[in-house]
Amino acid sequence: MECDKSISFVICLSVGLKIRVKKVAGVAIRCIFVALLGLNQNQHRMRSFIIFLLTFSVSGICISQKAKSNTCTATLTQDPIMETVEKTHYIFTGSDTTGLNVKLTTITVLEGQKALVKKKKKDCDSPKPEDCIEETLEDFPPITMNLFALAGPDVTKEYETRKEKVKVVKKEGGTVKENVVCAKNRSSKLIKRIQAALISLGYPLTENGILDQATNLSVTDFQKSKGLAYGDLSLSTLAALGIK
Repeated sequence: MECDKSISFVICLSVGLKIRVKKVAGVAIRCIFVALLGLNQNQHRMRSFIIFLLTFSVSGICISQKAKSNTCTATLTQDPIMETVEKTHYIFTGSDTTGLNVKLTTITVLEGQKALVKKKKKDCDSPKPEDCIEETLEDFPPITMNLFALAGPDVTKEYETRKEKVKVVKKEGGTVKENVVCAKNRSSKLIKRIQAALISLGYPLTENGILDQATNLSVTDFQKSKGLAYGDLSLSTLAALGIK
C-alpha cells in the first residue's frame, strides 16, 4: 500500500512537470491530496518530505518559465574571425635566379596606421594663420614592395629574412542562433543605458531612449568591432557593453 502511494505521487508529480505553468498550481494541490490523504499520523516524516519535494519542483518550474519569458532567440550574422600571425619570407638578394624556385611576392614593409595631420581650414579668413589650421585623424595605407621570395632558406645562401604580419581566418563566418533581448523588454531605460555606453566609446548618439536608426547602426558597428554576431540586440552585446 505504501509503495502504491509513492508511485501515485511520482506519476502525479511527473504530469505536473509537463503541463503549462498556469495549471501547475491546480495539479500541485491535487497531487498533495492524492499523496497525503492515504498517510496516517505515524507517517509525518513522509508527509513533510512530499510537501517539500513538490514545493521545490513547482518553484523550479516557475523560475525556469520566468527566465524563458525574458529571453528570446534570433538568427544573427557572424563575420569570419581573423587573427594576425607573423609570416617569414626568404628574400633572394642575388642577381641570378637561374635554377632557383623564386616567386614575385607582394610584401608589406610598413603597416597602415592612423596619424594626426595638420590641414588648412576651408573658407578661413582669419588674419592669424594659426587660426586656419586644424588637426584631423587620417588613415595611411600600408606600404608594400614586390620582392623575389624563395621557397625556403636551404636553396641558396643569397637571401635575407623579412617578417610580415598577415591576417588569416581563425573561424569561418556564417549564421548563428543567439539569445537576444525580447521586444517587450526593450524599455526606454535599457535603450538609454545602451546609448550611454556607446556614447562613452565615441559614438555620436543622442541619449533619447529610442532604438532609432543611428542607435541600431552604432550597435552593429560595435558588434562587428568586437567580433560579435550582429543583426539584433543580443545578450552578449549587452555584456560587452557592461550592461547587466
